[in-house]
Amino acid sequence: MSAATIVFGATGSVGSSLCEQLQSDGRAVLAVGRDTSKLDALKEQLGVETAMATLDQPDTIAAAFDQATEIFGQVEAVANCIGTLQLKPAHLLSDEDWQETIAANLTSCFQILKASVKALRSQGGAVVFVSTAAAEMGMANHEAIAAAKAGVLGLMRSAAATYANRNIRVNCVSPGLVKSNMSRHLWEDEKMRAISEQMNPLGRLGEPADIARMIAWLLHPQNSWVTGQNFGVDGGLSRLMQRPKTKV
Repeated sequence: MSAATIVFGATGSVGSSLCEQLQSDGRAVLAVGRDTSKLDALKEQLGVETAMATLDQPDTIAAAFDQATEIFGQVEAVANCIGTLQLKPAHLLSDEDWQETIAANLTSCFQILKASVKALRSQGGAVVFVSTAAAEMGMANHEAIAAAKAGVLGLMRSAAATYANRNIRVNCVSPGLVKSNMSRHLWEDEKMRAISEQMNPLGRLGEPADIARMIAWLLHPQNSWVTGQNFGVDGGLSRLMQRPKTKV
């Protein structure tokens, strides 16, 4: 029986694409989310095992690991695709906005990391978080999400150092703007989409599958000499100058 890969946030655009990618790679998947109807649809579509968990009930996160162990015998990899997108300048952010953003994007990684270490500490394995290009760039109106996701990068690097002696690899993937349901209000706006495409060196927005493929690569046991790294999957946005107007 194959060891399990647990995907948190599995019913979102990136999470569901990751489940599909892992399934096509022959990996055993436990898809975890908070919406039972969406989980049922994902199970029907892909045939993956599912579990319900919510951030305000940490016991449900631990229960998902117990379920994976019961079904598959062992856990070998974990991905956290949970996230929110709160775009407001600091003076318009309420305390509730801030706390919700930190909870969904940073605290979720901490909670999942703790449970992952317990499951992986005897045999090792891989953990992947999702950050954002905005964590390393100065983007207007990204104060909350940039702070939360920068925290994810710090958590990832420290955890990678702490648990390397247990052969637990911890890495991050940092997307640019992806055509996900969460960001639909941005990329369906013709003007906003055009601005984002013009900013991007490769001239397009990301697809959920672009992010899923990198996460799946990092989770694979063949890539066992990679830890403590952040991989930008953003069309070059975080590292290159703006797309030139004329071809060289």
